[in-house]
Amino acid sequence: MKTILLLLLSVVALQAADKKPKAMRTKGEVLFADEFKSDKLDEKWIFPKGEEAAKFEITDGALVLDQAGAKGAVIWRNFETPVQDASVQLLVKPWACSWIAFGFYGPGERPGAQRKINIAVTKNGAVAVRDIEKQDSLKAANTKIPAEEWQRVCFESKGDKITVQVNDRVVLEYKTELTTGEKAGLLLNLYGGKGSVDEIEVKVLK
Repeated sequence: MKTILLLLLSVVALQAADKKPKAMRTKGEVLFADEFKSDKLDEKWIFPKGEEAAKFEITDGALVLDQAGAKGAVIWRNFETPVQDASVQLLVKPWACSWIAFGFYGPGERPGAQRKINIAVTKNGAVAVRDIEKQDSLKAANTKIPAEEWQRVCFESKGDKITVQVNDRVVLEYKTELTTGEKAGLLLNLYGGKGSVDEIEVKVLK
């Protein structure tokens, strides 16, 4: 009886980890979306390659970021033309890493160097707006969502205002000039192991 109970609890825990929160209704025109349904990663995603580079693979219909031999995992995708105001909604699961972060970057030859802020989701359930240059947290909230569970996060950058929603609930609002200006693409990065993202949708805001 004890063995059966333990097996049932394990199945329930696994189902909870695989359950994906429903998509949030957000305004704007879709700039691009990727649900990672193909066996291969879309070639529009760009990342460093080499023996000591991070690895990016589609597993069970989601993108797995693996730091591997690199100092971190970084992957990005350019927009066809830069935009001013935009939002990104995606599923995040930092199941075996310190954090997963994402944000927009400005025009330039080095996307990683053209970022001013990003949104970080940690394995401890924290969501934070971070200043890239100062490597400082501008504002943070604790969702208390376990690292092995999916959470749907939406980051909206409009003018100087930032709004972050998690599972259809606003958890952060912040004003800063760091979020203004042209946005040329979306960059994802991970540190400290492996994590997953899925159902990325970027919209242009009016």
